[in-house]
Amino acid sequence: MTQIWAYEAGSPVHTPPAYSASRSRVVVVSQDLYVHAIDNASGARAWRVKPTILNPGEPGQNSDLAEVKKGWPVIADTHGLVLVKLRLDWQTLWQPNPWPSSNTAMRSTLSSQPDLQALLVLRLDDGSIPFIANVGHGGYGDGGYMPMGPQPVVKRFDNGQEVAYVVMRGSPCLQTPCDGRWDSHLGEMLLDDSTVSGYSAGYVRFIRNSFFPTDEQAYISMAGDYIFGGHWEAGIAHQITDRSASRGSGTNPIQTTNLPHIATSQDEDTCGRGFQTSHYCATSLKNTRVWPGGFYIYWQKGAVYDQYWSEYAGWVVSNNTIYFVGTEGSVVALEHGNPTAQLAAPTITTVADIQTEPELTSESVMAHIPYTQAREYAGQEAVVSGTIRYVFNNGVAVLLGFENPHQGALKVRILKQDWANFTAPPETVYQVGQQIRVTGRIEWYQGDPVIYAQSPTALELIQPH
Repeated sequence: MTQIWAYEAGSPVHTPPAYSASRSRVVVVSQDLYVHAIDNASGARAWRVKPTILNPGEPGQNSDLAEVKKGWPVIADTHGLVLVKLRLDWQTLWQPNPWPSSNTAMRSTLSSQPDLQALLVLRLDDGSIPFIANVGHGGYGDGGYMPMGPQPVVKRFDNGQEVAYVVMRGSPCLQTPCDGRWDSHLGEMLLDDSTVSGYSAGYVRFIRNSFFPTDEQAYISMAGDYIFGGHWEAGIAHQITDRSASRGSGTNPIQTTNLPHIATSQDEDTCGRGFQTSHYCATSLKNTRVWPGGFYIYWQKGAVYDQYWSEYAGWVVSNNTIYFVGTEGSVVALEHGNPTAQLAAPTITTVADIQTEPELTSESVMAHIPYTQAREYAGQEAVVSGTIRYVFNNGVAVLLGFENPHQGALKVRILKQDWANFTAPPETVYQVGQQIRVTGRIEWYQGDPVIYAQSPTALELIQPH
């Protein structure tokens, strides 16, 4: 293998390359938020464009910054377009709150507030922007952190038409109360003004789907008329059955049927038959929430993913086999057949057994440790000391982080159901800069050690700020 050409982007390249066969161009996006189109034969620059008003950097809660890493350019060759997803800040979850129901209102919002534009569309020929994509930001977020979120999928039909499938936002919500957390849907985005009557390029059409919140958006992929979503707890799967022109509004969405879903763990025996070697239950699946029927990976193991967190789950289809990669690292392969047929017990190869945390005995001595050692004491009661570096209330829990960003280190979570046990809102009692001791069982949450504090007795101020 020899090098054919090299290209100097002027900034670290933060996405894998995408290739346009119709233009013979390679597209990448660099850290400085510039999109680069490169001639595939010579390596020469065709164009270089920064399509956003935002500046490069870790968004966090800063509405002026955006990132492209952990995303990739998506080519729509029939239309000569490239789609680029941005990672925006946490507060975009609430802008608007909730998202409007009509495409004209969505377009008006994004035109007047270009900092909310999460999916950018550029022409492959010259890098110009043909239209605004009516797609809001979301992802697997928590505690003030909103990651990149799902990338679009381009679909070509036998009649030559081409659309993009996306995770969109809009009203009505699938659950109540209808606000920014509950307004996400699977959607179909038009790439021209003629594919569906009444819809302009960049407009979106609602799709009926299993519910997921905006800060738990599913990572999507497709095969034929099957659309898949990888949620941190489950694999969502639907078959699109009716996308006729009359469909697509929030009250009359594109129709789907449920395909077998996948839950990480079947924590309730919803089929009433106990564990089955087929790992299949047609009635429903129940991990921390209820999903349509399908397959489960583990039997009554709870939130396995919290200890073995990888942030995303995903689906891939290859050679008539459907592969699902769970958030905790499992790989499931499905093929055509009858899931309830009598089968020989399958051969299962595991990288590591799911271990039960050790039980404390009366002779156990509670350890006093710094927060940096919390991982070593998972499953045990401990007294942990450190300085608060991050405080955030996401409406579900107050998070006290010992590092900022808080990912990768011990955190304290005070759930909403326990806020009444405190004399004031916990986020006003505990402040950045305070030294504290927290006492409790060290558990796992999204790959990090966590202690759940249910009352002030679990938290001792060593040195008030």
